Amino acid sequence: MGEEKGMSRREAREAILSLLFSREYTPEKTAEELEGDRVRDFDGREDPYISEALAGVVDNLPEIDALISSSSVGWSLSRISRVSRQILRLACYEMLYRPEIPPLVSLDEAVELSKKYDEENAYTFVNGVLNRVMQSEEVRAKRPANEG
Repeated sequence: MGEEKGMSRREAREAILSLLFSREYTPEKTAEELEGDRVRDFDGREDPYISEALAGVVDNLPEIDALISSSSVGWSLSRISRVSRQILRLACYEMLYRPEIPPLVSLDEAVELSKKYDEENAYTFVNGVLNRVMQSEEVRAKRPANEG
């Protein structure tokens, strides 16, 4: 057995979800302060994706929330459950700012997180919103023409 490396991308997403969720109760916290919380709350395995994605979501929250709002027909951001809101934020960050992650991967991972951590049928809402996000001008403009 070799030395253990960082966590899987799914584990990293779960850690990010937890930190974003905690930020709902302390919105004044910076990404760096949340990262400090991670060191205390998790097992200390390092993964640069956590820092990058956390900072990316926090730094781009207005754009990300605007995209979620325009894609969640009939739902204001405040009506979306706290868990779903964080899952959507992370997936939108990936779709907008992580071109190495195919949008369908972000959508599938978000649905899996929703099934695991959210209300019973919330994943169908998350899936619908993210399907609209994938087709949005904001996401399509940042993706190569041959990518969905």
